[in-house]
Amino acid sequence: MTHSQLKRRRSRRQAGHMALLATTTFLNQFQNCNSRSWLDVLDPAAINDGMPQLANKNNHWIEIHGIHTPLFQEVDPSFDFTPEPSASPSISPSLSPTFAQPTKSPTRRPTGVPTPLPTFATAKEPLNPPKGYFNYDPNSDYGPSKWERVSVENDFWHTFNLIDKKNANECGSGDRQSPIDVCVRPVESCRETHEMRPKPGDYKMDGPFISKQILPNKLRLMMAPRTGDEPDPPMVDFSDIGAGLLDMTNIDFKFPSEHTVCGKRFDGEMQYYIYNAGRRRFVAVSFFLEALPSYPRNEHLQTVINVFGNVFNQDKLKCQQKQTQTAQSSAAAFAQNSNRLLHLQVKENVTSNNSTSKETIFDEYFLHHDEQDRRRLSRKWDPFHPDIQKSVHFWGYKGSFTEPPCTSNMVDWRIMDVPTPISMKQLSQFKQILFNHVDENCEKTGVQNSEASVARPTQAPLKYYKCTRENYVSDEERRICGDQGCKVPFGEGLNPFYDPIVDVTGPPTRAPST
Repeated sequence: MTHSQLKRRRSRRQAGHMALLATTTFLNQFQNCNSRSWLDVLDPAAINDGMPQLANKNNHWIEIHGIHTPLFQEVDPSFDFTPEPSASPSISPSLSPTFAQPTKSPTRRPTGVPTPLPTFATAKEPLNPPKGYFNYDPNSDYGPSKWERVSVENDFWHTFNLIDKKNANECGSGDRQSPIDVCVRPVESCRETHEMRPKPGDYKMDGPFISKQILPNKLRLMMAPRTGDEPDPPMVDFSDIGAGLLDMTNIDFKFPSEHTVCGKRFDGEMQYYIYNAGRRRFVAVSFFLEALPSYPRNEHLQTVINVFGNVFNQDKLKCQQKQTQTAQSSAAAFAQNSNRLLHLQVKENVTSNNSTSKETIFDEYFLHHDEQDRRRLSRKWDPFHPDIQKSVHFWGYKGSFTEPPCTSNMVDWRIMDVPTPISMKQLSQFKQILFNHVDENCEKTGVQNSEASVARPTQAPLKYYKCTRENYVSDEERRICGDQGCKVPFGEGLNPFYDPIVDVTGPPTRAPST
């Protein structure tokens, strides 16, 4: 063997020793670290490089820290293979990188106002409207300016024994119409001598005595009429009526508010109707609903949203079942496609104009109450809970119903002067239930206008009064500090005092009773 051959053999032997040493070092490092692949050992910075590290049945498996682990693992689940192999590498070197040239003129500047939120579409007008149909589209033949044409025979309000108002529609001819705008200068004096005194009654939200109705222009809680001494519906004693406790008949939820305060319209309005059988007229107590980003969830009203959400889902399920039955009469392929399209359509319909769709998929939210929600449903529900009633003072006037038959001078309105806070998500849920509700025929039932409103426009001004602390203090405050009240409103340790929406001035008012 020549000298040159010996030299080449010695070089190959040294290279083999070096390769074995490198392999041994690599395996030792791999077994004594938290690396996920060989690439991590060579370059620890590659752990977060986003490159795919694939695992399949052909990979080698090794034991790391006692765990049987594939040599390669998937670390980027979004990675996917291209359908065709990559192009062969070019023989010649790549060209120098190119850079996009900047635009000659700057991009358009942002607008000075935020992008408007999407609104609900104007409700579709039926081809053959049923008897008594009306809507809130000012351009429709059934809109507020045409309500005098609406048939009110056997409507809800005429099921009560109203005085001299049988089957009359006064939407276009009545003189004392509601709603109105109230503000800071009432022209009449408060006639109340104490706060309204409610009793919550015995009705539970999940019981049979409260009916939950999603109607075209409102959400309604209908109280079962009294059938004996027990159970009791919610009741209220009003000081200037002198009829003792009067039973509540229903609570209606409207969006946005129908009454306004100095021109401001609130996000919603709860209207409590109490029937005075002795005078054959109604008392309506109105609570504004106000939603702000800083407001937390109103737990007491969440119970109401949950039960309406269940009705929403039940009606949607009937729609889906009917669609499925129709689809099953055709080919199986058509049935599958119909169900898929229906599922997508329902998800699209419940997307909020004020929140993400994740918050307003009612299947997920309303059908999975936690234990606390279930406990609330099983308790007696108090319409005047502190989460709702924040004040004992109000504006008052004599007006009408805010929908056909618009019966004049039939309602003694009391508009509470502190709004009820709700979260933005809750407002969105209320609107979704009302405006995206479908019946068993999969037809939307809402009658809102293009502004997502079922509020009757404010009517001609009427004389109104305003009750304040100058007229009476709360019963709680009176028990502790006397008829004149405490120096600090409501007193330390009592229910908190909330400033009214506006400070009211007006005619002299009577002093509290002594």
